[in-house]
Amino acid sequence: MKQKILFFILLFSLSTIAIAQNSNSTQIGVTQETVFNISPNPGINELNIRLAQKTEATVEIYNLLGRKIYTGKLTTMHNAVDITSWKSGIYLVKVITDKKSITKRFVKK
Repeated sequence: MKQKILFFILLFSLSTIAIAQNSNSTQIGVTQETVFNISPNPGINELNIRLAQKTEATVEIYNLLGRKIYTGKLTTMHNAVDITSWKSGIYLVKVITDKKSITKRFVKK
């Protein structure tokens, strides 16, 4: 009985991964335009966010627990966020414009 349960859990996990990979490939094909770039990645003291074109945008940064740790307005094409007080780890940087929102991964050393 335990083997059947483990088999179904494994099967469900693999199908979820396959669905996620398929949806990511579709989004990559549709989203040709780069809205922003982040550097340096990994970073230590500062996170630089460069917009591809001048537009009003908002940035939200989340830790891997899903907690929003930073929100700000991007008013120029080059913006910097002080990250010296952040813990080392992986963060999600979400830039929101009037047309779309894109999320990228950032590593703090």
